[in-house]
Amino acid sequence: MHTAWLPYWSFGAAYRTVVANADLFRTASPFWYAARSCTSIVAHDGAGSAWAVDGLHARGVAVVPTIASHLGPAATVACLGDPRTRRRHVAAVLRIARSHGYDGIDLDYEHLALTRRPAMAARVRDAYTAFVEQLCAVLRAEGRQCVVTVMPRVDDRVTVWRDRLIPAVYDYEALGAAATRVRVMAYDQHAPNTRPGPIAGLPWVRAVARYAGSTVPPGKVELGVPLYGRDWSGGTASTVTARAARALAARHGATVTYDGTQRAPWFRYRVAGRTHTVWFSDAASVRDRGALAAAEGLAGLALWAAGQEEAATWPALRRAAASRSS
Repeated sequence: MHTAWLPYWSFGAAYRTVVANADLFRTASPFWYAARSCTSIVAHDGAGSAWAVDGLHARGVAVVPTIASHLGPAATVACLGDPRTRRRHVAAVLRIARSHGYDGIDLDYEHLALTRRPAMAARVRDAYTAFVEQLCAVLRAEGRQCVVTVMPRVDDRVTVWRDRLIPAVYDYEALGAAATRVRVMAYDQHAPNTRPGPIAGLPWVRAVARYAGSTVPPGKVELGVPLYGRDWSGGTASTVTARAARALAARHGATVTYDGTQRAPWFRYRVAGRTHTVWFSDAASVRDRGALAAAEGLAGLALWAAGQEEAATWPALRRAAASRSS
């Protein structure tokens, strides 16, 4: 069983995808809230919609909405490093988790990793761990899920990733002990500020999965898998959905090649004298990462994001699950 994030900006398509394939999902996480400051958590359009919550519940899917934090490293330390202000932030999160019949909350605090300074990363790590431990203790006592989404790590080193952030701000071991689930975003191996390459090449994803499973009980780990791709040109990249990538290749007469090592499709095309390189995630690549998660004893996949996938993705996951259980 898997999890899907449902972006608020394309919620209708994401919701229809999840309810049509509810047999594959244990949890849905609508991307509904944003922590703009220590005490201000704002709701996006549609947050808490009763029809969506009730519809997912009716199909046996837990609703664990996501709070995305906009707090950078210094703001995170100021907010979560002080017990008084930390209590205020915990209270703000609890108000949301207890509303609208939700089954818990998913913390997607990514901006706090945006530092190149190990000393700052250590302060962020301590503050964020204290916050998660305090929040999760209350949520779990109430029978609610406390899910923590983290950036990918492959070892214990405190290193700068993609020239802009330090994933070691997430203490996998401590967060795993406190949380109900830990979702590891095993994607963006290659991003707009890198050279072209797979979004989540399988050898790299395997290293991410094995490190996560060695520091967090594997049955608590959900492996984050992309349902999108990127189109690189001119030193940067734009994001494309799987369906859009296929259409782009067809429009330019490009041949899509499935890389057997990276387990991901890619192609090149030229337009206006400029070469474009596209890597994306298709049904086969999602299936292969699902097989990896199963082989490592992980809880399943966390998919970013529902509605961006190829239609063949869901039958592929069903066939793979049936094959493993036979």
